[in-house]
Amino acid sequence: MIDKGQVLEELLEAMIAEDEDITVRAVCRRSDGIFKHATDITRNETRNEKVKSAITKQETIRTAVNQSTKKSRAELEKLVAAKNAEIAQLQADKELLIASHRKMILAVAEMGGFPTWRQFFERYQEVIDKLDSMGGIPTGEVVALPSRKS
Repeated sequence: MIDKGQVLEELLEAMIAEDEDITVRAVCRRSDGIFKHATDITRNETRNEKVKSAITKQETIRTAVNQSTKKSRAELEKLVAAKNAEIAQLQADKELLIASHRKMILAVAEMGGFPTWRQFFERYQEVIDKLDSMGGIPTGEVVALPSRKS
């Protein structure tokens, strides 16, 4: 059986990629008979919302393209340089936060409180996994130092 929702999504993405005006009737024409009438789409709330969403997406893309073509090459290069600087700053900020987070966890662990810290994230295993994948959770073995003899 044909999944009409999947077919509709593929048709809409193709129409966006080809910059073809998206209308319900245009979708029907491209569907090779899967959607025979416009009402096959408009009466189904999910399908109708997908079409409306695709129209909005297409308008957004067209607006962005129109705005960028009005800018000179020098302006675009300046904009790209500014965005690259912003990205570099965000990456540096992220690295600083990760380093700070690791040191904070190490400090808590040295005081014997890592299990307490972990309790805050027990329900949020995906947060712990994300921190681990970012290098935000220190690795290694915590070794208890021998006590000083008086």
